[in-house]
Amino acid sequence: MPYEPTLLAAPYVVAFVLTAGLWGLLWRHRERRAAKGFLLDVTGVVLLSAVVALKVTATDPATKLFWWNWRFLPVSFMSIGYMLMAVEYTDNEHLVTRRVVAGLVAVVALVQVAVWTNGADGPFYTAGGLQNGLLVPSFGPLYWVYATIMVGFLVIGVGLLLGLFRTRSGFALQTGVLVGTITLVMGGVVLWWLRVVPLDTLALTSAVKVLGFYIAVERLQLLDTLPVARTTVLQNMDEAVFVLTDTGHVVDVNPAARELVGGRSVTHEIIDDVLDVELVDAIVAAGSGADGERIADREVTLECEDETRYYDLKLSRFPDGTGAVAVFHDITERRNREQEITILNRIVRHDIRNEMNVLHGRGQLLEPHVEPEGADDYRLVMESAEHVIEITETVRELMETITNDGSLTLKPVALDNALATEVEKARSNFPHAAFQLAEVPSVRVAGNEMLTSVFTNLLNNAVVHNDSSEPGVWVDCTVEDGVARVRIADDGPGVPRGQREEIFGRGEKGLESEGTGVGLYLVDTLTDAFGGDVWVEESERGGAAFVVALQLVDATGETAQHEPGTVSADQS
Repeated sequence: MPYEPTLLAAPYVVAFVLTAGLWGLLWRHRERRAAKGFLLDVTGVVLLSAVVALKVTATDPATKLFWWNWRFLPVSFMSIGYMLMAVEYTDNEHLVTRRVVAGLVAVVALVQVAVWTNGADGPFYTAGGLQNGLLVPSFGPLYWVYATIMVGFLVIGVGLLLGLFRTRSGFALQTGVLVGTITLVMGGVVLWWLRVVPLDTLALTSAVKVLGFYIAVERLQLLDTLPVARTTVLQNMDEAVFVLTDTGHVVDVNPAARELVGGRSVTHEIIDDVLDVELVDAIVAAGSGADGERIADREVTLECEDETRYYDLKLSRFPDGTGAVAVFHDITERRNREQEITILNRIVRHDIRNEMNVLHGRGQLLEPHVEPEGADDYRLVMESAEHVIEITETVRELMETITNDGSLTLKPVALDNALATEVEKARSNFPHAAFQLAEVPSVRVAGNEMLTSVFTNLLNNAVVHNDSSEPGVWVDCTVEDGVARVRIADDGPGVPRGQREEIFGRGEKGLESEGTGVGLYLVDTLTDAFGGDVWVEESERGGAAFVVALQLVDATGETAQHEPGTVSADQS
């Protein structure tokens, strides 16, 4: 097979080198959506460039005819690859059944058989002679059948892309690249068919197409971006998102979903098989009439790397009625917290309440035997026992509020009486400490029996964390703009600025946060449920000053409902 270098081959050699290099760069994206058909198309361009270069440099008609026959294989790759890319890119993988794949393979095989059995003069083409060293064949009827089929594949691809653009206008740039480049390619082919240009332009215009594809992949995120801003909405979501077809096959996943399935590729698999859930029946039953509707909302349990995790599953149809999206929100931490609260609730409401009932009952039996000098202490003990029993009655409602993000049923509480009572109890419990209570305005705040627990914990905290032999605690209250602010200050070591959020157990760890106990966590939870806020700052005496902000209410005696978090430190 003699060959001779010629300037006519130079463009095809450049096209080969360029497209082969781009194929290597694009191979990095092979796991992306629509990449397989895309790479098949580019593979065809690389092979076509090489085949045409060899055909042009060949010096005898037989060699040129040999490479001419090989031309049809990469052209088939290009047309089929473009169509498959468009099918996958528009979420229509369900169209590519086994029969369709078998039919595509059969078309390629039959074309090759027809070409290699055609000879120099047959129904596919007539080779003819050389014109200026170029083989310019005359096309027979089978060639035009073949050309119609190949163009038909391209038309299908373009039609799917334009259909996607019509329903999702945000796809303009991607559609422009994919449709614009193939229009350029077909324009060159038509000019060659009409003998306007003697050179085979398909390899050259296709090289331009591949270059455009590469730029679009790197700059326009061609294989990543969906019309709904996939990078922003889907890729950065903490929830695991699976994009599904009408038959429940996975067509796309985000990083969180990929992590959920252990990093393996699940594209084209059925979601029920991937995660052992039952979603396909719901998708099929909903049909295309459930455009944009949520068709499933439930909690599911999944085994992930030998660990049981809980997810809130939401399955919805796409707004255009094609396919569905399944979103898995991890609620394992919430479930674990609910279990911890359930245990704590059981301890408080069952064990502690029973013990306090026994204590209170036995105390009542002792009343006739109490000496006058011990009457005050006896009264405080009995009041404390009664208060603990009252608290256990309210704990269940509080626990339900914490786990369900609801609101407590509140009522007006006389703030001066509540503070006076709790300060008096603190003096009795900590006789070595000095408690100073300033005059408290006669106002009512939104709360319930649990409000006293807020003050009890803060007063106890002021003494327990003070190493002084005679701890000092100062309590005062100010009222302004419908908010009462109770300030409990001490002369202890204080709280470093960087730990003033952590001590309340705020954030992801809750009760497990470093530096917090159940007391301050309960204070934060209760004040939030009361529609108030609590924060810590530095006191005038160098210690800590805890500020509790509570909403004022009237004295009607009616139950008041308040949304949590309406009062904050910013109002101070």
